[in-house]
Amino acid sequence: MIFLLDRITICGHKLVVMTTTFEDRYLVFQNGMMPGEMKIELFPLNESLAFWVYRTYIQSVAVLRRAFHAAGYDLTPEQWGVLARVGQNEGMSQSQLGKETLKDRHNVTRIVRLLEKQGYIERCPDNIDKRAYRLFLTKPGKIVQKELTPVVHNHLQEMFSGLSSEDLLTFLRIFKQTVNNLEKKLK
Repeated sequence: MIFLLDRITICGHKLVVMTTTFEDRYLVFQNGMMPGEMKIELFPLNESLAFWVYRTYIQSVAVLRRAFHAAGYDLTPEQWGVLARVGQNEGMSQSQLGKETLKDRHNVTRIVRLLEKQGYIERCPDNIDKRAYRLFLTKPGKIVQKELTPVVHNHLQEMFSGLSSEDLLTFLRIFKQTVNNLEKKLK
């Protein structure tokens, strides 16, 4: 099989070679071996950046959900994201909420209805477009936002403990660039 070399990087004790083949797979070569002698193995999952991003997300959601429960609220981080976004921009439309939270229309409707049923959000018909709704926090919604904001801040401090401000800024810059790269592919 012939591999077209795209990029070589060092990952721990292994040399990671990004190649283009018929299947576009990442291959890992042990350091110190000559090309003709290299042992080839598929890229280990636990060394994949995408795996660690996903694992971080899953564990962060689980820890935050527990923190909400410990604070006396049966709210998911996904619901919190919607509630917090509406609190930051009261009167926003559901379609605008979907764009800002990266959720499709059906998920936005489901979460908004649930938060409305819990008494945290109020949907009001748009004065201009009667098919659209504007979203507002109710008094109980504002209380939830006020009480859970410190819980979220504490969660973030614990999650990023041991990282400097410089580390976090680098982390943010890299993720913004990665998202920018992906958005170009989605256009």
